[in-house]
Amino acid sequence: MKNFFRGFLIAALVLCSLSAPAFAAPLPYLNTPFDTPLAATNTLITNINGAFPANAYTVACTGTTTATCQGLRLNISTTGLTTAAGVTAATVTVTDTLVTAVSQIFCQPVGYAGTGNPIDVNVVPAAGSFTFNVQNTHASAALNATVVSTCFVYN
Repeated sequence: MKNFFRGFLIAALVLCSLSAPAFAAPLPYLNTPFDTPLAATNTLITNINGAFPANAYTVACTGTTTATCQGLRLNISTTGLTTAAGVTAATVTVTDTLVTAVSQIFCQPVGYAGTGNPIDVNVVPAAGSFTFNVQNTHASAALNATVVSTCFVYN
């Protein structure tokens, strides 16, 4: 009889331990200073997007390898590039009086419909201007269309 109860007790413990996760309640959401609720974050993003529409402060400028712009969000259309595959040859100079020598500038191609694969590299700020190179990372095709690059200037 003793072994029967021991076996029954062990079986009951195993059964309870296996079924406990199935009946466990979900952990409550904690809102500590380091844990921002998702709803508040989404509300903040919505408010920022409403205050600053996507193209409200974007300045468009065009040139072959030089452009003159005035702004902190720039769409720069560079025309006439025929950069060969794997080459970093096209240097684009942008004149912008809002740029300082210590500005942080990030550029990225956002519109390209030709052959090749352009990327913007080597962004160098100076007082009143900045330069960047357009590199073609394609293995065999040269660039053959207008490269539209979006640049963000942070002062």
